[in-house]
Amino acid sequence: MPSPEQKNSPHATLASDLAALAAEQTSEKRLELLHRITDAYVEQGDRATPAEHYLFNEVIGKLIDKIASGGRAAAAAKLSTMPALSDELAQRLASDSDIDVARPIIRDYGALPERILIDVAKSGSQAHLTVIAGRDKVTPPVSDVVVARGDRDTIQTLAANRGAQFSEFGMQSLIDKSAGDNDLQALIVTRADLSLTAIGRLLPLISNELASRLRDVAGPIDDTLVEKHLGAWAADRQQNAARTDAYIAGIRAGDLNPNDIIGELVTGKRLLDAATVVATMLGLDRFYAFNLLTGGKIQSALLLLRSAGLSWKVADAFIKLRIAKAGLYDYETPPRRGDYEAIEPEAAQRVVRFMKVRRTAKAR
Repeated sequence: MPSPEQKNSPHATLASDLAALAAEQTSEKRLELLHRITDAYVEQGDRATPAEHYLFNEVIGKLIDKIASGGRAAAAAKLSTMPALSDELAQRLASDSDIDVARPIIRDYGALPERILIDVAKSGSQAHLTVIAGRDKVTPPVSDVVVARGDRDTIQTLAANRGAQFSEFGMQSLIDKSAGDNDLQALIVTRADLSLTAIGRLLPLISNELASRLRDVAGPIDDTLVEKHLGAWAADRQQNAARTDAYIAGIRAGDLNPNDIIGELVTGKRLLDAATVVATMLGLDRFYAFNLLTGGKIQSALLLLRSAGLSWKVADAFIKLRIAKAGLYDYETPPRRGDYEAIEPEAAQRVVRFMKVRRTAKAR
């Protein structure tokens, strides 16, 4: 039988409150108890036992949907102040279809793992993306997805956020999306994290007024250096494009082996050119294919590579280059040879034919 001291200990009180919460039937009382238990749980800090961690997340997870809709948002706001939630509960709340429930977790829960943010960014609504874009800190893997999926308002929110960080690929995509959008361009030129490559990509798109503002923000820019950089980049790009066209012609004529050509392009880290060759072999629009091969689900990329008849060695090298350059992140499990070779080439080709028919129908 527990002593009076044990009955009055913080652990006993928390266990008792959790039991009361689990038994409570009314939504209002559940919310009231949740607030009280959360405060008690936070006060315990590191003293909470693993069993209490488990029990807390278990009870809250089961009851969160039983609280009335308005109360669920209040519950999420309270839970966002927690030092730690189970990943399962955090993801469930952050991806809730009700943005009022998801918002406090996405915006305020400091321990929200990056991989959960990426998952929410990939599958959530524009409202979810906008909240993500406005977080105090947005890491490059997350901002890459927001740029890819976000609408104009969301991308502007991200571009204006000084806590947002961009990969080279993400910044290039952001700049490309600013073409013809003066408001977005105005936000980009004020960023302090623009690399010389980004500036070179941005300058041809913007007005003289914005170019002047860009120089003011970036400090003195050596115009000859920029021109030299852009000139070298343009010449290299033109040379690569000409080589790619020659490779495609050789493949069509049967003089060149696609595995050899794409393997060479991947070794040279020419992701765009490798994707262009794959797209041409499959009769797909190259930009559409590039998005699938470098930014879509990994299964879509494997399907296109398999449909093109590429060996596992080449496909594996392509996927590794995608990992390095275009936003496939560590928490995703890289494909294995067995996964790739389990895809029937004929089935993959049927899917590609269906994709082409569907795109043609949409274009009409």
